[in-house]
Amino acid sequence: MRKAFSLVEILAVMAIIAVLAVGATVGMRAFGDSKSARPDGKGATVIGQTMLRAKDEVCRSNVNQVRQMIYVQSTGGEEGYPNAISDLRGLPKDFSNCPIGKEAYVYDSTTGTVSCPHPGHEKY
Repeated sequence: MRKAFSLVEILAVMAIIAVLAVGATVGMRAFGDSKSARPDGKGATVIGQTMLRAKDEVCRSNVNQVRQMIYVQSTGGEEGYPNAISDLRGLPKDFSNCPIGKEAYVYDSTTGTVSCPHPGHEKY
């Protein structure tokens, strides 16, 4: 005798899968009043926030590398600080903008300081 699944069993399995899918989707949402809310308002899901945290680190690294290049080029000769970030020799073009908001980094040629204007990146 062949044993098969009944319609009730199939419907029960489908209901369980639906409940798990809804739970996973709702569970991945970050609530606006939680500690994980970003200053720029981006990253509504846990996965989105994780990706943005990785881009935050890329921005921090880019700003630090630009600062190092400014330091090296300003101490290597008598030129002083470059007039603009684009004057740095060997700097890739994507190192002069924030990877999240695409804003150009703010550079002060009198002091040689560089910073990111993106919300939440002020301390970089």
